[in-house]
Amino acid sequence: MESESISNAIIGYRILREEVDRLAQDLERMHSRQLACKKGCCDCCLNLSVWPVEFFSILDELRKDNDRAVAFNEAASCGYLCQQECIIYPYRPIICRTHGLPLVYWHEELDPAGYGVMFCKKNFIDSDNAAFGPDNTICMDEINTQLARLNIEFVSQLQEPDFSPQTRIELKQLVEYL
Repeated sequence: MESESISNAIIGYRILREEVDRLAQDLERMHSRQLACKKGCCDCCLNLSVWPVEFFSILDELRKDNDRAVAFNEAASCGYLCQQECIIYPYRPIICRTHGLPLVYWHEELDPAGYGVMFCKKNFIDSDNAAFGPDNTICMDEINTQLARLNIEFVSQLQEPDFSPQTRIELKQLVEYL
């Protein structure tokens, strides 16, 4: 993982992650009265798999964070939850950064225009989906397209026969690499 392209892909991933954080913070401020999800809510937290670019970025950051004890609880809905808090929170994947917020996905069956808004069922109880638009949602298709491009760049430089652009790695494997 020493090549410049891999390094650039991970840097690109972290820049994308920062952009998602900015978008999420804006939406949290904008929709604060409609968001029931707060710190300690972990209803959307699940054991996930991620693309290699995310996995190895998280792994790199965890390795550098000597103060963070990381264990995986197989019995939990997400093995990185400890007393309803995420122990890898600063490094969590992009999907975890958007939980609960109004997210737009292309989906023919949800809307005649092909797009649908999804969010945690605890949030926006008094809202009409028609009130959502490009100024108050995150288009996850755009985020996921950028993430896919970074992952393709990353795996193409890995020269690892076990990884392809479609490879998913379970987050629980982080503890095996630490």
